[in-house]
Amino acid sequence: MDFRLAKSADLSALNALEQQLFEGDKISPRQMKRFLHSNQAVIFVADSGEELAGYALLLFHQGTQLSRLYSIAVKPDFRGRRIAQNLVEQCERAALDQGSTTLRLEVREDNTAAINLYEKMGYKTLKVLIHYYDDLCNGRRLQKRLTPHGPKVQLPMPLYVQTTPFTCGAACLLMSFSYLDKTFEPTRIQEMQLWREATTIFMAAGHGGCSGQGLALAATRRGFHVELWSQSKSTPFIDSVRDANKKAVIELVHQDFCQQLETQDVTTIDAPPSQEQLEEWVRQGACVLLLISTYRFDGKKEPHWIVLSGMSEKFFFFHDPHAEGEEHAIASAFVPLGKKALCQILGFGKQKHTACVVITPKAS
Repeated sequence: MDFRLAKSADLSALNALEQQLFEGDKISPRQMKRFLHSNQAVIFVADSGEELAGYALLLFHQGTQLSRLYSIAVKPDFRGRRIAQNLVEQCERAALDQGSTTLRLEVREDNTAAINLYEKMGYKTLKVLIHYYDDLCNGRRLQKRLTPHGPKVQLPMPLYVQTTPFTCGAACLLMSFSYLDKTFEPTRIQEMQLWREATTIFMAAGHGGCSGQGLALAATRRGFHVELWSQSKSTPFIDSVRDANKKAVIELVHQDFCQQLETQDVTTIDAPPSQEQLEEWVRQGACVLLLISTYRFDGKKEPHWIVLSGMSEKFFFFHDPHAEGEEHAIASAFVPLGKKALCQILGFGKQKHTACVVITPKAS
């Protein structure tokens, strides 16, 4: 069986498969032709040499880390030969090649054979879709995090999970210090201390987060060499509050951070880092803390600090100090993120405030 990309000459056979194998929710011939020639879709076919035994249609969501297995079908005469599994694996590889780290699909709830296959391949149910199909059958939405393979730079960085909703920046500093100084032992007391040093006091709700200026100061006070790449049209996070008194406090703290930085040996660059610069830092083994927006991850548009922990040809990897619980902590280490996608999530708020703190070992 030859598993390959569909060609224009396969269009008639693909339409015939669609008509033969689906009673409802069919892809029309016009849609199939559009998918076949779209830059945001690929179709893989299983070619027996005499006929098409099946196909899989994969869609890419531009500007996100998500790809969708939109449709998959195998002729009854060819079932039981791992054709569906091979088609899904082809889609997974294609999704990774496009920089996607998540593959999502929908399946009929009464298609137990398909559900069993997907679960065996590592897919998890996200949601039950009530009356999702034309015949009112329920559906299931499943998802899998894809793991990039191939050569990569991987920093031996320990994971430290933040213990409060607002100490992600401090947790990233603890991971960096532990990586750069093997004798360093992170503690919750240190997490709170670093946050107190670097916080902007207020944000939209609850306690304030850490600014790049505050984190840079905290790191340089401990003897590390620090660079701060920061660009903003206004004071970091000030647009996230409406209260005039809170705005005044944020401005006061920020100006104090800036004045302190002028007395420290911290190189400050008024620009966001390029992809090439990020790659060079990872190759050098530097700790790179990045302020991102969480919108593409959870839809909440909140500022969040992460620290880069490796890279491959198409992906950066990062340690995420946030984890839903202890059992999920392992999933927060070496999280893959497409290189282009990383540049898209850098920056926060209307002013597109970008902040990058680069930490290297103490001067000998």
